[in-house]
Amino acid sequence: MRKKTARPLRYLFFFFFCIASAMTLAGQETGESRSEYSPDIDVILKTKVEYDLNRSLIRFEVRNARFGLKGKINNVMSYRAELDLSDEGKMKMLDAYVRFSPVKNLDFYLGQRKIPFSTDYMRNPAENIFANRSFLSKYINDGMRDIGFYAEYKFNMEFPLQILLGTVNGTGNNNPQWISKPNFVGRLIAGPEKGFRAVLNLYSGETKDMEKLAMIGGELRYSTGALHLESEYIRRNWTDTLSVRQYDDGLYIHSYYNFIFEEKFFYSIAPVFRWDLIGNSVFNNKINANRITLGVNIGFEPRQFYSEIRLNYENYLTGNLPVHTDKITLEFIARF
Repeated sequence: MRKKTARPLRYLFFFFFCIASAMTLAGQETGESRSEYSPDIDVILKTKVEYDLNRSLIRFEVRNARFGLKGKINNVMSYRAELDLSDEGKMKMLDAYVRFSPVKNLDFYLGQRKIPFSTDYMRNPAENIFANRSFLSKYINDGMRDIGFYAEYKFNMEFPLQILLGTVNGTGNNNPQWISKPNFVGRLIAGPEKGFRAVLNLYSGETKDMEKLAMIGGELRYSTGALHLESEYIRRNWTDTLSVRQYDDGLYIHSYYNFIFEEKFFYSIAPVFRWDLIGNSVFNNKINANRITLGVNIGFEPRQFYSEIRLNYENYLTGNLPVHTDKITLEFIARF
């Protein structure tokens, strides 16, 4: 019984220690010369109510209660620490890494973070756009948070280009086991934040239940700030514990458009649309789940994904698992 309670207690101690330290430092450092080194605390609360249209069931949920701390030690060293008191009802340590930036545009990360494979997977709960995650994030990328070492470089060119290479344990979240060979991750981003952008993702190695794991993903995005249109495809193959080669893949297309109403009670209204599917081979009609999501996000301040109410309707065209049922979801987002 002690082993089951020790880890949550450590997390709670870690959280309160971070809060206390941040408040102490913020109170002591009043000079402008030290202001940029004061810790920055961030919180994400994501609460929702869902109605299952197929089974006439309802549930209320605190999906996330996430606390984070980040800051600079000096001009070359910074840090990030984050935990979630309610990640689908479980307490988890999330990010815990140190970043070393010896020269401009070059960063080294050592510690735990989401493996940088898939933009949609790397979004935090407030930035997910929809009440429920895409199939790619929930099934193919799920569990890809690990401890490792990364090098990231942004090329100083007129056309933005960014490359990231890294190695990780492959043993999962907060699980620093000894390994004979680390897993490899690569990510190439071409294009600006606004306009057209393309991303290539690679990941290889092995996990507890997957040997000779290989993943490749491609992303295309167009954004004007108000309009956002994005698509991503991921293909994964591995050898299971019975030495059988397995394959699956998935695809999504999603979009939103922000209508701004500065003088109204709300600041913005964004109709949202997503089509996503997953299976053994979606282009050969071997589909396990195929879903259309329609909804509207109502924002209450200029910063998107900070103060929102989301209403989503999910309609399954194909759903071979009991969890794949048509739903209506109302979600409140608070980020500060």
